[in-house]
Amino acid sequence: MTLRPSDTSTRGRDADEGESPDTDDRSAVDAPSGARDGAARPEDRAESGSASAGTLDADRASGDVDVTPAKGASRPLEADRFLLAVAVDGEVLFAGPSVPDVVGVERDALVGSDLLDRVHPSDREPVADALSAVATSRTVTHRIRRASGGYAWVESVVDEELAPEFGGRIVTVRQIDTDRTFPERYRAFLEYGSDLVTVVDDDGLVVYESPSVAEVLGYEQGSTVGRSPLGYVHPDDRERVTERFYRALTEPDASPTLEYRYRTADGDWVWLESRTRSLPADSPVGKLLINSRDVSERKARERRLTDRNERLDRFASIVSHDLRNPLSVIRGSIEMARLRGETEPLERGERAVDRIDQLVSELLTLARQGTGMDEPTEFALASVARDAWETAAEGDDDAELVVARDAQVCGDRGRVRQALENLFRNATEHAKPDGSAAELPDGGPEAIDEGETGPTGGEADPTGGGEPDPTDDALTVLVTATDGGFLVADDGTGVDPEDRESVFDSGFTTRADGTGYGLDIVREVVESHGWSVELRCESEGPVGLPDGRRLRPPEGACFEVCAPGPAEADPDEPWIDG
Repeated sequence: MTLRPSDTSTRGRDADEGESPDTDDRSAVDAPSGARDGAARPEDRAESGSASAGTLDADRASGDVDVTPAKGASRPLEADRFLLAVAVDGEVLFAGPSVPDVVGVERDALVGSDLLDRVHPSDREPVADALSAVATSRTVTHRIRRASGGYAWVESVVDEELAPEFGGRIVTVRQIDTDRTFPERYRAFLEYGSDLVTVVDDDGLVVYESPSVAEVLGYEQGSTVGRSPLGYVHPDDRERVTERFYRALTEPDASPTLEYRYRTADGDWVWLESRTRSLPADSPVGKLLINSRDVSERKARERRLTDRNERLDRFASIVSHDLRNPLSVIRGSIEMARLRGETEPLERGERAVDRIDQLVSELLTLARQGTGMDEPTEFALASVARDAWETAAEGDDDAELVVARDAQVCGDRGRVRQALENLFRNATEHAKPDGSAAELPDGGPEAIDEGETGPTGGEADPTGGGEPDPTDDALTVLVTATDGGFLVADDGTGVDPEDRESVFDSGFTTRADGTGYGLDIVREVVESHGWSVELRCESEGPVGLPDGRRLRPPEGACFEVCAPGPAEADPDEPWIDG
């Protein structure tokens, strides 16, 4: 076997590693490498007991060779490497005299054992590969077990050719300086890892953050050094996180796991899960190590699950109460009709059946809200509004739908139709126009220019100044695009000011036979799109239109849906373009 430069201790290498420059080559590298030099030098023969080359080879083959330096010869006080002869299956055929210095195991105890048994389980595969006949790499960094049970990091270089005198390969094992080698060698784990590693000092100030801070939070690495991480925690979470953070600083055995919201460089909030661990008291890098990861998606799933459970609780309440009442009415009406032979009780029972049918229909709609939104598609607001009107106001000759301005919508068409159907039912069932309600002319209300004044000195009347017809009891429902979404308004009696804050509450109704879930369905549909819905007040004035003009809605209930336009919405997110 031909020695590599790394196998022989040169003067420069010895000086770098703290060894004596005058140390004999074989004292540092072990005897087998010297045997392959071809001819033994005189000083080598003196140190090995004047053994002949042939005898030395035979002794090495049997494992009985004594390569211990003769008395008086110089030898490093702490050797950092040793030689092994190892068979392909991992059996140690020869162990050099420096083995005890590195791993604390006597040579005789190592010879005949399986080298892989002494390698850390996580490192055995690459070591076995390096020893095989078709190795992909003959150099491997791994851990080897010491006599104390701990592990030492070493670099093993396996000869390509078999050593015939041993029947295996010569392996040069060199202990490495982990403090110097590993930060550079394993920097990629920090650079490309998705978890964020933070180190803080005794004062709780950041002294280091891994490069992943840019990917997870959007901050440039090093920009938060010298600052307290608590300043970035959401105000609602800060008190709880502060208490556990300082507890981890003052109690070395405390290693709390925290979930909290953290501000990103863009000003948004992400959910982080952080685990803390105290560093050794003599650690030169800091006081506390914090491993954090982004768990925003998991928290969103948990939120959806919580919402679904709350919805199930609501269903249980409805089934136990709301459905039980009409069933009691049906049961009593049938019994009364049987006793009296009258049909009036049956009519009352029929109305109860209708109420149950409505409850079941709305319950199913609410249940479907928890299944998520379908893939957004583009459709016209006017088209889906007319489809919803045919379903919600079918056969109602006292109500009329007016679509003033159309809009292009990107969203779940089926869900938007459900929301409109419930808004239309709310209008036809709750709004009852009286003689004071303004009449909408054919074609809907007129838009007015910004600043235009009407007959009374205010903004112009959307009816164009026409007088209302006190004999007309028909209800008009208006749907129109606005500069921020669309609205649905009617010219009915409107909403009692005392009830305005409760109209979207689940189960709230002003009718004895109402379910109270219609507007709750509207709210859930709108919010599932990432939009918002509100009941407008008359004091809010006219509504802005896409062309810059303003519209004064009818004097009834007015629900406005607000959504981003296509330019403001994120890719693949729903929008409304008026």
